[in-house]
Amino acid sequence: MDTMSCYCNKCKGGTYPLSHFIIDKKFLFAHINSIKNKGIMFLDHIITKDNAFLEDYEDIKKHLVHKGGKIPHWYNFLKDNITINNQGRLIFDLDKPIIQNLTAPHPSIPPEDPNTLHHPKRSQQWVAFWAPHLSDIIYGKLLSTNHFPNCNPVSYMEHWIHKDLSASSLNSTPCSTPNIIVRCQGCAQHFSYYVGDLRPKCIIQVKHKELILFDTLSKKKREDLYPRLNIPIKDFQLLKYSHPHYRLLAFNDFLIQQGHNSTINFRPINPPSDDNSHNIISPIKKMLITKLFDDVKIIEDLLEISLTLSPFTNLEFFTDGSYEPTHTQEGFSMGYGWTTSNLTNVNITYNGSLKFFPSSTKAETMAILTALIVCPSFGKITINTDSQAAIDSFHKSKNLHSTSPRRYNKINNNILWSSIHYIIKELSLQVRFIKVKAHSGNAFNDIADIQAKLGRTQPIPTTILHDHLPHQNITLNWNEEIPLDKDVRKCIGTILNYRRLDNHLNHPSLNSIKEATKTHLIDWALSSKWFHYNGRNDTTSPLHSKDIKWKIRCSTLTLPTLDILNRNFPLIIKDRINCLLCDTCTESNVHLWECPQLYEKIRNCFVTMGNKLIDLLKLHADKLSLVITDSIKHSKTFRWAYRSEPIHPVALLFLKSYITNDLVGIFRPHINTMKSIITLLMPYMHTCSLLIKTEIWKTRNQLWKIQRDNWGLSKKNFTKYRELYTRSQRAIAAANRPLIINEHNSIHERGYINPFNDFRNFKLDKDFLFILFSSSNFLHSVEGDQSGSNVFKEVRVHTGDG
Repeated sequence: MDTMSCYCNKCKGGTYPLSHFIIDKKFLFAHINSIKNKGIMFLDHIITKDNAFLEDYEDIKKHLVHKGGKIPHWYNFLKDNITINNQGRLIFDLDKPIIQNLTAPHPSIPPEDPNTLHHPKRSQQWVAFWAPHLSDIIYGKLLSTNHFPNCNPVSYMEHWIHKDLSASSLNSTPCSTPNIIVRCQGCAQHFSYYVGDLRPKCIIQVKHKELILFDTLSKKKREDLYPRLNIPIKDFQLLKYSHPHYRLLAFNDFLIQQGHNSTINFRPINPPSDDNSHNIISPIKKMLITKLFDDVKIIEDLLEISLTLSPFTNLEFFTDGSYEPTHTQEGFSMGYGWTTSNLTNVNITYNGSLKFFPSSTKAETMAILTALIVCPSFGKITINTDSQAAIDSFHKSKNLHSTSPRRYNKINNNILWSSIHYIIKELSLQVRFIKVKAHSGNAFNDIADIQAKLGRTQPIPTTILHDHLPHQNITLNWNEEIPLDKDVRKCIGTILNYRRLDNHLNHPSLNSIKEATKTHLIDWALSSKWFHYNGRNDTTSPLHSKDIKWKIRCSTLTLPTLDILNRNFPLIIKDRINCLLCDTCTESNVHLWECPQLYEKIRNCFVTMGNKLIDLLKLHADKLSLVITDSIKHSKTFRWAYRSEPIHPVALLFLKSYITNDLVGIFRPHINTMKSIITLLMPYMHTCSLLIKTEIWKTRNQLWKIQRDNWGLSKKNFTKYRELYTRSQRAIAAANRPLIINEHNSIHERGYINPFNDFRNFKLDKDFLFILFSSSNFLHSVEGDQSGSNVFKEVRVHTGDG
């Protein structure tokens, strides 16, 4: 079994590994060597396209790399064991293919643009896709891509075809025969209406999302090819891997795109059972599965696996979870999977998806739960996992519910852990955890990892019905949908912070910041660290308070420019809001950084900051130190300053105290770790902030003081504004102010109010009450059904069964 698993693990892509079917113990190694030499890795190579019949060996030979020799022994074994008649009819159904490869690279999707993106020759990528009408892979070189607004991106590629050299390379072994592709000279796939480079003789139109990337070898490899081909060097390419490898890669990706997936891996020929007559599911097991899960398909799958595993008392599992925070692939962000590892004939695998509060530990925990629930009663179970956090959480939650309900409700994923301990108790399981090293070459751990990644594509996520769990004394549901299975106070605080941040970005005055967020110009994680960074030596320094005030005002566009002063003090400013420098436009936070009179000062500041960054990186760079100057002078943040071009939008965000992805991108090629980048970036941002404040804002302030003196005003006029003017005077002035309509035809509000500092009537706010009633002190005081049921309809209080 170990040999079979290792061999299967080396296969790149595929559907049904052939090693699962040639389980003739006497000739196992001979069978494996034979199919490897012939280039056959999967059952779908040797069955008909309708997945119903085993092909005749004479037809199979036509597609083999090595066509010589008599009918192999493994073919006769398959014919005797997996077919029911002379026509080769299979004894099982293959309508649910298992996709083993989920890591096919895809070309990036260009942003929406009304113009066609023509890929330059040096950056043209080699792509391929699966053509279902041909049942084959199509190769090509990417020429251009259209991604018009509100449309799916479409790409055009020059068609290349695989050239079979097995007949002409008589002196080469199958492994050493070169895998080459050549230009197609014209075929039925040609798209005649392509607008662009017309030199290629065959151009194919394809949906961009269907493309996968593949690698070709260098020109030197082509020149060193022996024996030499009668083809010019420029007219062929050498594939990095074999044609069958890329064919399976494209086919697997096509299956994923089409959603052909199954939660249970295929189990061929004989199920791994000691005695099939004893395969029964206990009533307790059936009750557990039907009570804990709500989806019918998941219940059926788990019951089927439970029936298969019911005769075994000793079971060993490898579990894994997958978390993809970037959402670059279709499906959910979390997936889980597991495989058995100690069965005789063939091992069982399972996978699924998850939603809400994503984390890798949550996915790992669900994998453990679904593995335990299919185990027979009184079983001795070994769980191999690469997550130490999951092991620690298991031991932490084991007895905590009986000692402190309050502390138990602070455990992350407490619903899952309640379910796990409930399953162990009901089935009387003996569970042992073993920590294994991730990606260490363990065949079964790699299978579990593949299953977890595959699980993210499952269309129906796995959810747990927690109402009847004995340890869940109280469970809060957010919006009557999402159960809060972690520290409730922190969880609610996080949700409210997200909502307030949404209100923050939706403020009309911050529309430009919202658009920059949508286009991924701002690195919010590092910007948040920067807003909290203290560049002074003293934590209580008044200078630090001024620094914080400057960051907040810059980032929220609330610097006291004349338009804001006129809004707040109309009886003093009296609509005199023209720019102090150019005297042609209204002075605002937007105009301040775009005023033509300040352009030279801003440009000089950026040149100075760019030179400082060059010196900083040269001193601390871990790699590529020779191109540091080019990295900075060609970046969007600084290029415009060195070339005296208009200020780039990324530079405007930098002036407003935001850390941009472009600025972080300058550090990444030269600094190895993000921790080192943060260590260098924060002091640099502090230096730049002081420079901008000194050189630009203070220049404007000097002119403001002169203008204020000319108007006969002093600081007291502003600080004692409410004392100098009565409430009625201020009300009349506010009512007579002209309404300013912005570019979106909406009326400006009174001004920006930070939602995080709005404490008006806070104790009457539902947010406060929700946190109060969901706090640990409140949960600790809950007894039975006496409290909480009428507080909010979002809060559900119940007593467990135990």
